[in-house]
Amino acid sequence: MKIDGSQIVSGLKKELAQKVVFLRRRNITPHLAVILIDNDPSSLAYIRQKEKMASELGVKFSNYQIAGSLNSKKELINLIHKLNKDKTVHGIIIQRPVPIDISRRELNKLVIPKKDIDGFHPKSPFTPPVAKALLVILEWVFKSKRAIYKKTFLSWLKKQKILIIGRGETGGKPIAKTFKKMGIPYSVAHSQTKNLNELCLKADIIISCVGKPNIVRHNMVANKTTVIGVGLHLEKGKLQPDYNQKKIGEKAEYYTPVPKGVGPVNVACLFENLLKAV
Repeated sequence: MKIDGSQIVSGLKKELAQKVVFLRRRNITPHLAVILIDNDPSSLAYIRQKEKMASELGVKFSNYQIAGSLNSKKELINLIHKLNKDKTVHGIIIQRPVPIDISRRELNKLVIPKKDIDGFHPKSPFTPPVAKALLVILEWVFKSKRAIYKKTFLSWLKKQKILIIGRGETGGKPIAKTFKKMGIPYSVAHSQTKNLNELCLKADIIISCVGKPNIVRHNMVANKTTVIGVGLHLEKGKLQPDYNQKKIGEKAEYYTPVPKGVGPVNVACLFENLLKAV
């Protein structure tokens, strides 16, 4: 069964819109600033989604683009310092990946914690939106099975065999970190994992965060499995998940498509963090 991310977040979007109306009546306009270095196709797609939802919710959206050059790091740091001090800006996002020479540790600490709605700063009070999105999607799956599993969502999730493929900073890592914090057991596979087929076949839930084609093949998936595609790659001018959607759709019990899969849920969870930052 295809998981429709747009449908899942329709209720959440209505709640967020109501909160924005309440804030604007108090002369507070939530303001999101997004910084993009260069023009990665996946990043541009996510920024378009964010800008579209900002418009729908009545949130101010500022998009800053920095060209990849020798001065990019200095320009990025100066811009973030300025936005950190700007009281009208409530949330700041540095769109990953960042193709400049800067350490991950330095990059993660550039945005002050109270504006780091992506959850990268070690002291950020926010759960990473991608991890929140996974929980929202999995809760939808649970609710569709509740007649079978008469448990709470969290107790059900803790009993599932969860496999996270990839450990990148924008996908696998924040998801794994959030699950660990919540006491949700999981396994991680990566490029050096030799028994990926076996791990996939045993998994109840596969979360693929790589961003390359055919990481998960239909013969690696059982008919009980939920497959969630976080990683994206460009194929014939279109963004695709880590698997062939048609073949996985014929085999898996549930799967997220592209578009209208994880993306809209991720963006809605980001704006939920933004409104908490106001």
